Amino acid sequence: MFFSKPTQSIYLIVLFINIFFWIISELILGGSTNTLIAMGANYAPYVKNGEVWRLLFSVFLHSGISHLIFNSIALLAFGNLIEQFFGKRNFLILYLCSGITGSAFSVALNNNAISVGSSGAVFGLLGSLLIYYLHIRKFNPIYAKNNLIGIIILLTINLFYGLTYPRVDNWAHLGGLLGGVFSSSILLYFNIRININLIISILSFIIWGCMIFLLINT
Repeated sequence: MFFSKPTQSIYLIVLFINIFFWIISELILGGSTNTLIAMGANYAPYVKNGEVWRLLFSVFLHSGISHLIFNSIALLAFGNLIEQFFGKRNFLILYLCSGITGSAFSVALNNNAISVGSSGAVFGLLGSLLIYYLHIRKFNPIYAKNNLIGIIILLTINLFYGLTYPRVDNWAHLGGLLGGVFSSSILLYFNIRININLIISILSFIIWGCMIFLLINT
């Protein structure tokens, strides 16, 4: 393990937040497109007009029960594992960084879509596992190889599904994956418990923030 073990399950808190907002948007307010937009759905014209908070808020919204269930299962399947590998604080960094990056890619490359959901963040979690197993392959090559193959197959199936199903925001998935790869690489290779590496980590995330700014203003 590269980071301390969590004392609290952050991924379960994130799950409950997703369910809470779904209950409000779907069961109480009806779940219409206008409701989702009012609550923070990601929509390029609004984001480019200054409503950048949508990049984050949209990650916690879901359209329909099947959408919520699918992402909840993925969060339950991988959340605890990633908290054990990276720690609870870093899990939250990975999740938010991935979700925001996915939202930014959607704004930049899918202008007409009204996008909600934690799928981009989930893809980022898979990306972080990919980096983790690549990192430990020199210590435990067989274990790392088997897990890498499984994650690559899972990512390939889901990305292919996104390409064949028109309602899926595949740009958000791809952006989330890249966000997870980036943030996990920084957290693994620049251990933020050491001062100089803390500076490198902060600078790296500042650069990431600048890239997000450029993406949503193209």
